[in-house]
Amino acid sequence: MSGRRSWRRVLRVVLTVAFVAAVVGGVALALRGQQWSTLGRLLRPETIPWLLGALLVTSVGLLCGTRAWLLTLAAVGSPVPTGAGIQMFFVGFLGKFVPGRLWGLLAQIRLGEKAGVSRARMAGTYLVNLVVVLLTGGAVGLLVAPAVLDSGLAWLVLPVALLVVLAGWPGVIDTLVGLAARVTRRPRPAALDRPADVRRSIAWQSLSWVLSGAHLWIVAVLLGADARAALPVAVGAFALATTAGTLALFAPDGAGVREVTLVAALATVLPLPAAVTAAIASRVLTTLAEVLTAAVALAAVSIRDRRRAAVPDRTRAATTAHRPAHPPTRRPAEPEARLTPTPG
Repeated sequence: MSGRRSWRRVLRVVLTVAFVAAVVGGVALALRGQQWSTLGRLLRPETIPWLLGALLVTSVGLLCGTRAWLLTLAAVGSPVPTGAGIQMFFVGFLGKFVPGRLWGLLAQIRLGEKAGVSRARMAGTYLVNLVVVLLTGGAVGLLVAPAVLDSGLAWLVLPVALLVVLAGWPGVIDTLVGLAARVTRRPRPAALDRPADVRRSIAWQSLSWVLSGAHLWIVAVLLGADARAALPVAVGAFALATTAGTLALFAPDGAGVREVTLVAALATVLPLPAAVTAAIASRVLTTLAEVLTAAVALAAVSIRDRRRAAVPDRTRAATTAHRPAHPPTRRPAEPEARLTPTPG
């Protein structure tokens, strides 16, 4: 039995190292071929605080996306402790850097089983979350429409209307999840168990898109864009480009697809060379924020779990130390004296 446990431990370590190596390779592949020389016009002493702020706001946006995923997991009827949910989310999230993104999903399913969530529930969570991400990303992405299509501000009503429909009638997501299951040839998950959590998930994911896109707005303004005109363009372009990259399963983290979409949108508020610089800076900033946030979150959960596991051990040791080695022996109770009547 001990030999089998040791082999399992070794296999777990090997798989973890292989997954980390694959993620590192995917990150390197996503950053490969970038025109690093163009970033020189952006990296100046006075811009460093603003770039750090862009990095921070991207991390906060990612944490909002984490909250949206946890609510999605609860919506399909499988709420888990926050620590386990964070671990499941970020392991699956880092899998997007691996081509095909299959390995991250498999690791997420494995962690789900460890937390007591069945494979069917995890697959359902994946589909529901995918629909929420794509729909909210497409809705927020419509913010770029007035600049790209050179039309009136009436386009801005569409994202708000779409999000209101999704929040008011979560059954729409149920229908789309069934369609996604049919397209991906996966079993259709059960109906949503908590519609209210779906509404909250939509709100958190929409906030995630806005905060994550704010970093691109900061970069565009540093490169000379008008702050007022660039805000809806940057936020909408980032949501639209990331959504398009999510659908490009062949590219690690949508490399190439996202940049083309960003440049096309940013060219409406920046000269083309500056738009290219902004797209490259966005790739670098978001990759750094995602890797650092995931590493900090996973490390924090691991440290907390170790501390919690150590507390019962210390308590048990303290109890054993105060327990006497030989418990005192009880003397048998003497029989009670009974008064018996005397004859005569």
